[in-house]
Amino acid sequence: MRGWLSLTVLLLPTPLMAELPPPGCYARDYDAAHLAAHPQQGVAGLRLWYFTEDDAGETPAALVEARMAEQGQASRDGVGGAVLTQLAVCDAQGACYVECDGGLFTTEVTAEGGLRLSTQRFRVGEGDSCGGASDLAEVEGRTTAYLLDPAPAEACESLWRTHPLPAPGCYGVTYSDMGHGQGLLGMRLYLRAPDSGFAFPQAEGTFRVTLPDGGRAREAGMGAARIAVPIWCSSRDGFCRSGIDEGALRVVPMGEDALALETTRFLVYGPEAANLDIAVPGPAPTRHQLQRMPADACRGME
Repeated sequence: MRGWLSLTVLLLPTPLMAELPPPGCYARDYDAAHLAAHPQQGVAGLRLWYFTEDDAGETPAALVEARMAEQGQASRDGVGGAVLTQLAVCDAQGACYVECDGGLFTTEVTAEGGLRLSTQRFRVGEGDSCGGASDLAEVEGRTTAYLLDPAPAEACESLWRTHPLPAPGCYGVTYSDMGHGQGLLGMRLYLRAPDSGFAFPQAEGTFRVTLPDGGRAREAGMGAARIAVPIWCSSRDGFCRSGIDEGALRVVPMGEDALALETTRFLVYGPEAANLDIAVPGPAPTRHQLQRMPADACRGME
């Protein structure tokens, strides 16, 4: 099962004229004069890429990119000037939903072939946990509408461009002590071959960490534990995840025989709901470099 399709959605009535638009790119940029005349609007630019996630055309989806202004909901949420993205799964009536109950938007195709996008709540800004950094709705619960024009695919390249995944196999690193390992003694990553037949191939596998009997691991009640979790890694954004709200590992291929893992939050769980964030506390990402290892180094992870 593809991880991001696990949705908790709030089903709301949709307009009678709502419909799923043709696949492709839709865009709108707002100039300074428009934003000055609409001070509540915190979106300075919007891109939508509609596509079908599977080759069979049975899973319509949309990728959203919002360039935030220095006003409106962007200022309220502290994201002025940021570029925030989101993935949504759509239905045949034109409603597109965010996982983690992050809201929805509906679309109507205009006579000119553009879109009228309407929402009362649609969270944007994918991160390490559920929700988003801001909202396409200027005020939650009140309808905000955007008129978008059809645009060439190149205008949405940042949304449809795929990220490379490492070759399948076993990767790992072993540390001499928890100081050298940033609180860990070692980690292993086993990846299977990416699936086929999807717009954004995804590789499933297993991630395992070995914790020391000291430091943050002991404080969390997980000293000397070895924890393995199933993961999926997506070429859509180059991140590996184990669940909806457990954080993410950014995968950076480094040739055929090495990769780097970067994270600002990734939880592993022990007995009795104990958990540990393997990222070192602080704003900077925690980075580990893994080398390709013999298959038996990942024994039991297949």
